Parts: sequence; C-alpha cells; structure tokens
Amino acid sequence: MSKTSSEKRSPIARLNWLAVPSLGVLAILAIALSACGGSDGGEEASAATAGSASQSAPTSESVKLVIKSDEEQGKKGADGQWHDAFLPADFSVEAGATVEVTVYNYDDMPHSFTSAGLDTNAKIPSGTEEKASKTTFTFKAPDKAGSYEWICAVPCDPWSMAHNGFMKGHVTVT
Repeated sequence: MSKTSSEKRSPIARLNWLAVPSLGVLAILAIALSACGGSDGGEEASAATAGSASQSAPTSESVKLVIKSDEEQGKKGADGQWHDAFLPADFSVEAGATVEVTVYNYDDMPHSFTSAGLDTNAKIPSGTEEKASKTTFTFKAPDKAGSYEWICAVPCDPWSMAHNGFMKGHVTVT
C-alpha cells in the first residue's frame, strides 16, 4: 500500500496547513473589531480615552490686570484711604495652563508681578493717567492646584504692599 502525499505528512504538518488560513481569518476579525470598537463598550472606552487626552492637553488663558494709584482712587482700603492697587489682585487659572497676563499701568510709578511659586518676576514700567504702559508676560501655571502668592517687589505704597488685594494677591490654580 502506498501512501498519498497528504498521508505522508505528519499530523502536525497537516494541522499547520489548516491553521494558517484560520489565523488569517482571526487576524482580520480582530482588526475589524478594534477599528469598530466592538460591542463590548469599546466605543465608550475610546471616547473616554479621547476625553482624557483632551483634558490633559495644555490650555492657554489670558488675564487682564489694571494698576491704578491712590490719586486715581485705585482701591479703598480698610483704613478708609485710597491706595495703589492691581485690579483684580486675585484671579484663577487652570493647572498646567500657559497664562498670558497683560497689565495696563496708569500709575506714574513702576511695579512688578513677582511670585516664586509661579516662577515669575515681570517688571511693569510706569504710565500716566492719560496713557497706561502696557506689559505682557506669560507663565506656566503649576500642575498642582493651590493658592500661589504674588507681590509687587518694587517699593511703592507701603500700606498696599502689606495688604492682600492691593499690591499683593493670589493666583488660585484649579
């Protein structure tokens, strides 16, 4: 009795010939299911992944501040007197955001926006009541939420420099 060519092959060799087309079909099904998201909530998982990617993408924010002197009635203090002030002195930004700050200084004195926690020390030249100086600077908000103090490090109105909301304030990172 002579064996045919298929009979001469070992059982493992015959299995390999059957397995190759089956693996190809399985690979095509796997690719199709992953592309469609499948019916196992894959679409929801893809949407959640896309949502978290957009949430972690860096944002940019713009903040406008105005400096007014006591003569211009910048801001009235608890002492009943008018004082130099950044308006507003406190503001909020998102964690990790690139923040562009534009300061219009109507005071005839220079000022600064200085914060070790925000790694910022912007010099703000003097302006006049009629024509403000305009200074723009950027900083990257910390990734950690919290309150970060800033001060005007240029000596000016001593009362304002000692009180929050005037020549010092806080940036709240959310």
